[in-house]
Amino acid sequence: MNENKFLNESPEQVVVIPSPRTIIINGANAERAYGLFDSETGTQVTGFKKDADGKVEFAGLDPSKHYDVGAIEGMGDEKPYFAIKWTVPMRDDTDTILKNSGNLPVEYPQTYVIIDNNNKKNVFDLADNTGDKVGEVAKLSPAGDKPKFQIAWTFSMKDDTQK
Repeated sequence: MNENKFLNESPEQVVVIPSPRTIIINGANAERAYGLFDSETGTQVTGFKKDADGKVEFAGLDPSKHYDVGAIEGMGDEKPYFAIKWTVPMRDDTDTILKNSGNLPVEYPQTYVIIDNNNKKNVFDLADNTGDKVGEVAKLSPAGDKPKFQIAWTFSMKDDTQK
């Protein structure tokens, strides 16, 4: 049986409020913790937070930076550190989208999920909704099989202008 892993998309809604720059995860999953990544460098810029009554909020963010949101499962008491690396050319229209939002919240347009890559330890492949790999997430510390990166929300999408 060919199971489509994208049928059960995540129930979380990730939005950014342009000013003051705030990112909110509505419908946060109690089994997940959420962290922010610098969209330009892929480096993790916050620790991971668990939900509080189905909502996680990151406030007081630098308005000149773009952020990706990542979710992990199995955090426990660890303080994990991950990094995102895009493996295909990506474009980011965050500034244009936020400038045209009238300062209303904007939902993150792209969701990338982990695809199974059992051949790599502590490196997870990110895939788009067609199953094509667009990037990798590396677990930099601590070593071990948990926590595991699950999903990322971003404004970055495959750059189809290169064709």
